[in-house]
Amino acid sequence: MREVAAEAGWTTGALTHHFSDKRDLLEFTLATSLEQRRERRERRRHLPPEDALRATLVDALPITEASRLHWTVTVAFCAQATGDPGLAATQRDAYREFRADVAHLVTAAERVPPDSAEAEAERLIALLDGIALQALFDPETWQPERQIAALDGGLRREPWPE
Repeated sequence: MREVAAEAGWTTGALTHHFSDKRDLLEFTLATSLEQRRERRERRRHLPPEDALRATLVDALPITEASRLHWTVTVAFCAQATGDPGLAATQRDAYREFRADVAHLVTAAERVPPDSAEAEAERLIALLDGIALQALFDPETWQPERQIAALDGGLRREPWPE
């Protein structure tokens, strides 16, 4: 909490006035980040389904400062959630919501039969998570262009670019 307060230019007391502990701060931070992502998804609803699907997945890659920050928060949140059933439920629910959105877009884009849409969404999210985690911890190898190329290859079911 001291480090976060210092980074924000606050005193620890000011921070603890708003957040009782690290868990409370993590929940707020993740909720805020997820809400920003929901707003961006809503703004893509006017796109053709295939374009909206790709834009949703590209937006989730850590290719900008904002998306890298979201991934940093998500990884920290997941680490805490492994020992906290409440946080684990929050993370589970966030993934379920994202999976439902991706499945809806997969169905609208007619990529697979409707009864396979959730499985396809799971495949695409697993692809996305794998790319994102590698990019988060090895950004020199996983530049934004390579992340997008790997995602596009996965959308086409092609091997990853080298």
